[in-house]
Amino acid sequence: MVNKIIELSNVKDLNALVKKLSELGFLVEMTSHTVLEDYSEIAIFKAMREGRLVAYIISHYITQYYRAVSEKHDYDDDSIKKLAELKYSSEKWSIPVNPVYIIAFNNIIIETLSNYNDEYSVQDAEHLIEVYRSRNPNYKLIPRVIIAKYMELFE
Repeated sequence: MVNKIIELSNVKDLNALVKKLSELGFLVEMTSHTVLEDYSEIAIFKAMREGRLVAYIISHYITQYYRAVSEKHDYDDDSIKKLAELKYSSEKWSIPVNPVYIIAFNNIIIETLSNYNDEYSVQDAEHLIEVYRSRNPNYKLIPRVIIAKYMELFE
């Protein structure tokens, strides 16, 4: 049974959130991942503690690939080369474009994340988020559809 759904507006680095939870003794595993038509991504993680499911984490975000695709609207050889270079580079980041949502099954994850805060991992993060949001005015609806679907599972 779902205990609570919380909205984390202070997550600026999805990778930092997952790392922090892991450091605090949670086993965090990605259960699904999708790249959307607007070049953003959705990932759903499950968080386990002592062998028990404590939460699902739903995040809608952009990655280092978004910078490359946001600069051009057509795919020429240079664009494809840039995407390939990014794939094999050390540049890896995931910046939420919506709050991160936690579907919690007990209070432990809620207490753990009550004061969570982090920083952007790249300098142009705010600019990239602005570009994404201006091109995709309905971006707020994307995680809500997923939350609604998960809620149906736990009624």
